[in-house]
Amino acid sequence: MSTEDTINVGIVGACARGGSFRAGCEAVGLNIRAVCDINVEQLPSAAEALGADEQYADYEEMLDKSRIDAVIIGTPMQFHAAQSIAALERDIHVLCEVTAAVSLDECRALVAAAEASKAVYMMAENYTYMRPNVLVRELVRQGLFGTPYYAEGEYIHELKKMNEDTPWRRKWQTGVAGVTYCTHSLGPILQWMPGDRVAKVCCEDTDQRWKDPRDEAYGNTTPVMLCKTVKGALIKIRVDMISDRPHSMTNYALQGTDGAYESSRGGPGDRGKIWLRSLSEGARWDELDSLMGSDEPARNFMPEMWRNPPEAAKKAGHGGGDFFEVLDFANAITGKAPCPIGIHEAMDMTLPGLISQQSIMNDGQWMRVPDSRKWADERPQVGLRMSWPRERLDSPPEPSLPTGYVLRCYRDTDKDAYLALMAKAGFAQFDERMLERVFTKVLPGGLFVIEHEESGALVATSLCTHSPSHGFPFGGALGWVAGDPEHKGKGLGLAVCAAVTARFIRGGYRSIYLITHDWRLPAIKTYLKLGYRPVFTERATPEFWQGIFATLGWEGTDASV
Repeated sequence: MSTEDTINVGIVGACARGGSFRAGCEAVGLNIRAVCDINVEQLPSAAEALGADEQYADYEEMLDKSRIDAVIIGTPMQFHAAQSIAALERDIHVLCEVTAAVSLDECRALVAAAEASKAVYMMAENYTYMRPNVLVRELVRQGLFGTPYYAEGEYIHELKKMNEDTPWRRKWQTGVAGVTYCTHSLGPILQWMPGDRVAKVCCEDTDQRWKDPRDEAYGNTTPVMLCKTVKGALIKIRVDMISDRPHSMTNYALQGTDGAYESSRGGPGDRGKIWLRSLSEGARWDELDSLMGSDEPARNFMPEMWRNPPEAAKKAGHGGGDFFEVLDFANAITGKAPCPIGIHEAMDMTLPGLISQQSIMNDGQWMRVPDSRKWADERPQVGLRMSWPRERLDSPPEPSLPTGYVLRCYRDTDKDAYLALMAKAGFAQFDERMLERVFTKVLPGGLFVIEHEESGALVATSLCTHSPSHGFPFGGALGWVAGDPEHKGKGLGLAVCAAVTARFIRGGYRSIYLITHDWRLPAIKTYLKLGYRPVFTERATPEFWQGIFATLGWEGTDASV
C-alpha cells in the first residue's frame, strides 16, 4: 500500500462507466489518485468529477508512473482481460467490470496472471448485491429453500440505440451469436447454489434477426442457454438486448425442495413472491418484502448489510451494488474479508456464456464448461512446430474454394473487416497496433483473405512472415490463421493456408514452418491435411504426436521432416 492508511486507486474508462465509482470509493476510504481514458477531451472534466490529481491517456503509462495500489476497470468488455493482466503482472489489485474476458484463451491467461500475482482480482458483478438477491442468498444459506435444483435468470434490456452510441456493444454484446453477457443473470444464481458450478451448456436462438441502421443483422436476438451443474441442478438463462418490448432488465426464479421464488417482472402490481415450506401457510405465495423489513425478528431475514445501509448504498447504482462491490473489494485487498467474486468465481460466471457461443455454432450441442480451478494442474500446453516437407519444396499446393467465395490478397480498405474477423475468430488481442507490428514482417502480397461474395464479409485469413531462425536464415512462418465460425466446414482454412504455403515456395523459401499448440486440434488437422509434418522435439516426442494422431483419428504420416 502507498501508506498504512491510504489505498490509492486508478480508474480506467473514467469518462464513461468508470466515472460512477466516486461515491463508493469515498465511502469506503479509497483514494482516487489517477484516471485514464482515451477520450482526452473529456478527461480533465472526468478527473475533476472523480477528484483525481493525475490524468493519463495511456493505460500502461498510468500503471507504471502513478503510485496506485489498485485499479478499477470500467472499459468496454473486450479490454477487460488484457487490462486486468497488465495490472496483475505489476501486483496492482483489480476490480474489473463484467465480463471477465471475451474468449477462452483470454480466460486462461487471466487465471494464470491472477494466480501468479500478489494482488487481488475481483470481478464487479453488481447484481449479486441487489437487495432481493441478497435476501434470497441468505434464505438459501439458512436452509429454508432445502436443496435448490432449478433456477432461471433473464437480462432483458433493449439497447439498439445504445449500440450506436457505444459501438463496442454492437460488436461484442449483440454482434456475436450466443449468450455473450450472462453474468448479471447467472451470477446471483450461482451464489444461491453454493459449492456448485456449471458443468455443461447448450444454447439456441430464434431465426428472427433485427437489423441496425446500416441494414446489418445483429448476431443474436433472444438466445437461451441451458446450464447443467456439477450437482445436477438445471439453470435457464435468457439474454435479450434487441427485441422491442417494455423494459424488464433482470428477472430471476429459484426452485428448491422446500421453497420457490419468482422476482417481479415490473408489470402492473407485479411484486417479488416467495413460498417457503417452513414459513408459508399452505401452498400459497407471500410477498418477498414481508421477509425484508418486518419488525417481527422471526421474519426479518435481511442480512445486516441491507438492514441499515449507509446513504451511499441507497444512492448507488444497480440497486446498491455499485457501493457494496467497492466495499467488498476494499475489505479483500486489506485482508479484512475473503474476496467474494475472485478469479475462479469470475470464471464460473463468465465461461458458460463463452461456451454457449460454441454451442450455438454447433447446432445447440451440449458442450462442457471447463473448471478454471483445474487449469493449473493440467498438463502444460506444448508448443508444436510443423514444417513443409523438403521433397515438396518445388510443389506449391493449389487452393480450392467452394462456390461463392473468393481468395485474394489483403487491401488497405480491408482493415476494419479484417479486425472484425480476427475478433470473431477469438483473437480479441489483435488490434490496430498489433496489425501494424505484423505488417512489418509480412511478405509483399503475403496476407491472404477469403471473401464471401454474397455478403462481402471476410471469412478466413492467414499470412506469411519472413521469420529466420537458427539454421534457417531464409525461413518463413505461416501464421495468424483465422476463420469465421459461421462459415466453418467449407475448407476455407485449408485454402488460405495453401495460398500462404504456395507464396513461400514461389518466393524461394527453403524452410517453411508454423507454430501451434497441442490443444488446437482442428488447426493441427488442417495443417496435416495440407501436408505439413510434425517436427519432433524434447517435449513434442514421436509418442506425444502419436497421442495427437489418435485423438484426431489421423492415419497419415507420423514421420518428422
